[in-house]
Amino acid sequence: MIDDGGDARLVRAGRLLAECWWRFRFGNGTEEIADHLAEAERLYDSFTDQTPGDVESAATVAIGRSTVAAFALRLCVDVEHGLNGGWDWDHEGPPLGEMEEWDEDGVSAAAAERAVRVARAALDADPDDPLVPLQLGQALAWIGDRDGAVAAYAEALRRDPWDGAAGECLGMLDVDPPKPPPADPVSRRRYGFAALRVEDRVTNSEWFEQRRLYGSLAAARADADAAVRDDEGLERELLEHTLRLELEVRLPGRPVTTYDLISRVPDHPDVGPFAIDWSGVPVDEPLEPPLPPGRVLRMDGMPCFYAATAPAP
Repeated sequence: MIDDGGDARLVRAGRLLAECWWRFRFGNGTEEIADHLAEAERLYDSFTDQTPGDVESAATVAIGRSTVAAFALRLCVDVEHGLNGGWDWDHEGPPLGEMEEWDEDGVSAAAAERAVRVARAALDADPDDPLVPLQLGQALAWIGDRDGAVAAYAEALRRDPWDGAAGECLGMLDVDPPKPPPADPVSRRRYGFAALRVEDRVTNSEWFEQRRLYGSLAAARADADAAVRDDEGLERELLEHTLRLELEVRLPGRPVTTYDLISRVPDHPDVGPFAIDWSGVPVDEPLEPPLPPGRVLRMDGMPCFYAATAPAP
């Protein structure tokens, strides 16, 4: 349940960060990122000033602020000053000491120092999630702190041994990442939550993927229903070629359950809007303890945002 005050502000801030991530990915509307980051920062400040909050809310704010700072560094390097030598923040991060090589005037120094400081403050906010240590490692690599970056990337891999970007980042520092263990079907998270994996076709060969996080299955169901209901006029036989939709139910210490929702859309009617058959899906099952509202996580090599819907590509 999201209240109308503090929790709503945290969710709104997370949605702004999701919007920024989408704009970075597609290079579309990047001129709006700075304003989105500033608004997210104001929402976190307002929450801290006006809402006493609890430990989990404070952790959500800390992780959100680290993401704001990481995105601000990315904005400075990639968009505002064109200092990126060709690497990808989402998959590998900066080579060691790129600031010294590309930023002779030091225009990114303040953003990098802030990204390091804020990430260090948030490092223990969610000890199961690799997002913040990865952000810390990338900022440290940018400024040339190899030992610090190696330690941060290693911590990200300790939290998620299957995070390919963290392993790639270690490799760029001439450190062989440990071989990941066999895939673990059990949720390693402390929270119960639903994750809606949404893939929209961008071109004939490219899909845009995002993960939306929910503290209840009812909220995930409403969003999934809206996704197929919006395909008005689309032929049913083309639906799976346009949209992929999977629901993951994650409960602490239990195997992750995945439902292919497109396969649950009946063959008739032949043309949208469509509806999902939810029979057999435990939509009334409580997700305990629920994921804190507004929490940003990193799963399967990408940041995931709480009930955040990105614009259509």
